[in-house]
Amino acid sequence: MFLTEPQVYELLERYGIETPRHRTFKRGEEVEWHLFPAVVKVVSPKIVHKSSVGGVVFVEGPKELQRAVEELFRKFPDAQQVIVEEKLSGIEAFLGVKRDPSFLHLIAVGLGGVLVELLKDPVFIPLSASRSETEKKIAETKLYRLVKGYRNFKGNLDLLLELIEKLKKLLKENPEIAEMDLNPLFITENRVVPADGRAVTEPPPERPKFRPLPKELFRPRTVAVIGASTNPKKVGYALVRNLEQFQGKVFPVNPKHEKVLDFKCYPSILAVPEPVDCALVAIPAKGVPEVIRECGKKGVKLAVVISAGFGETGEEGRKLQEELKRAAAESGIRVLGPNTLGFIVPGLKLNASFSTVTPPPGETSFLSQSGALITAVIDKAAEERFGFSEIISLGNQADIEITETLELATRDPSTKVVLSYVEGLKLGAELLNFLNRKPCIFIKAGRSESGRRAAASHTGSLAGNYKLFKDAVETKGGIVVDSLEEAFDTANLLSTYGGIRGRRLLVITNAGGPGTLAADYAEAEGLKLADISAAVEELSRGLPPNWSRINPIDLIGDATSDRYRFAFKTVEKLNTWDAALVIVTPQSMTDVPEIAYEIVKFKERSRRAVVACLMGGHSVKGGREILKNNRVPNYPDPYRAVKSIRRGVWNGLSSSEARQEKA
Repeated sequence: MFLTEPQVYELLERYGIETPRHRTFKRGEEVEWHLFPAVVKVVSPKIVHKSSVGGVVFVEGPKELQRAVEELFRKFPDAQQVIVEEKLSGIEAFLGVKRDPSFLHLIAVGLGGVLVELLKDPVFIPLSASRSETEKKIAETKLYRLVKGYRNFKGNLDLLLELIEKLKKLLKENPEIAEMDLNPLFITENRVVPADGRAVTEPPPERPKFRPLPKELFRPRTVAVIGASTNPKKVGYALVRNLEQFQGKVFPVNPKHEKVLDFKCYPSILAVPEPVDCALVAIPAKGVPEVIRECGKKGVKLAVVISAGFGETGEEGRKLQEELKRAAAESGIRVLGPNTLGFIVPGLKLNASFSTVTPPPGETSFLSQSGALITAVIDKAAEERFGFSEIISLGNQADIEITETLELATRDPSTKVVLSYVEGLKLGAELLNFLNRKPCIFIKAGRSESGRRAAASHTGSLAGNYKLFKDAVETKGGIVVDSLEEAFDTANLLSTYGGIRGRRLLVITNAGGPGTLAADYAEAEGLKLADISAAVEELSRGLPPNWSRINPIDLIGDATSDRYRFAFKTVEKLNTWDAALVIVTPQSMTDVPEIAYEIVKFKERSRRAVVACLMGGHSVKGGREILKNNRVPNYPDPYRAVKSIRRGVWNGLSSSEARQEKA
């Protein structure tokens, strides 16, 4: 149902939100109004954008008002009302609401007026955001600068925040509101008042219920493979082969075989003589629901349905997936998939998937809605010795949803960082509640506008799927990156240091060019070059006369490990830096391995975030190995290094505090 401007004003007033002085008049009613200048608008649920169809008239006095009312009723014969209200002035902002199926209500705030879509200034803020989180997100907008004071513009930020807090309460108590536009919203030093309002109400969407996963669900002691095979070309064979190194017990299940590889094979899951924690299911799709029921009878806690042929294939597949969900619910068993690669826990030597490679153990949980992406990532990670605490392929998410696996990962003591590849969310509102537990990094697919739903309201047209996701997640402290490379760069830093508690960056280099680039990148990313003035005199005693004397500290191209060591020991006494970037370029006298060892000692002595950038190829390979073995994050160029440090600052400071200066 469409709510007209008077109806929206009435709703706002019930929650103490100021509206313009206004009055509605019916067709044929005498118009009495004495506050000028004024605005006259047609009122009709059929007219969404009144100004674009000539439904808004500004008047200076009673006679103009009367003529305007008569003209509007003549122009819009179906309209039965007009609204007359005071003419407002001030900073033109936009305040809107969108109810997303996953994140539920989000509030959009930014510069407004008729150019709102062109400016694309608004940010989207979830209802779960605190007042301080709300302010920090608004600080990313151009509106924030105007409200804080710019040339002749100044508004009242506290009044704006109070209005948003009242709007949050309104939305929590009125879940049927699907969209709302308050555009323009005029902001002055004394008032924050909408000059227009429209809303749409619809029944709240049906959503799955969040169910916390048991702590040991993905740490089974016994695993059955239903559909085990002796044919090396079959998935059932690959699953059993991958479990050969598992520290627990393995039970192949297939009535056609007595043995698969070196394991005794059983005719059914019910015939297995011991308790089974996890069952991997790799049989034709039509037989899966009945197998799930058998797993329930056996007391299996987790069924991993590798089989495809469900919701991803069309209507028949969707029906089969619904049957699978019913079977799981009736049996009290949690299901991963269907159409999943499986999961891997390197620390247990558990490869419950058909990936050919098991990566090394580590402290990053990788959750993915793409199995194919996982295989590529695992292959690359194994080559670079990047470790994981677990890898989970979500598949079709018929039962277990990525939010539930993320929440479980934040409770896992072996996980320091959670990295997720997300295509779509069902439980976005719930996801936001867990982002402050551990560093959570997201790669979000679906950034293009081609799939955007056409919407009648400004809020709808501004609310692309990616935009909503990024704003909501970052407001609550999550990190959204643009690529897999950036994701693993960031995970590398955060798993080593956690968050960085300040934005003051120290750069030490043996080459002026890379140091200058690092300084440029730091400024672009909102970092501050640390003040080294207190150490300049001491540094000058041990460095060449032509050293830079500023940050970046340029040690000059002939620097060896001795010069790096001297610089490190001098600057580590300073309390003016939060993170250090050490750049090394290979030159004829550069003793790279020895410099790498000095970087390791610098990290250990300073007890602050020290990041290396060993530039080059074969000449720095040995140094890179030393850094990797001693858990010093190293990047091949200054851009990636600075970008990762910036992400660490984002995580180290509260949600979006660090992002304000970059905005």
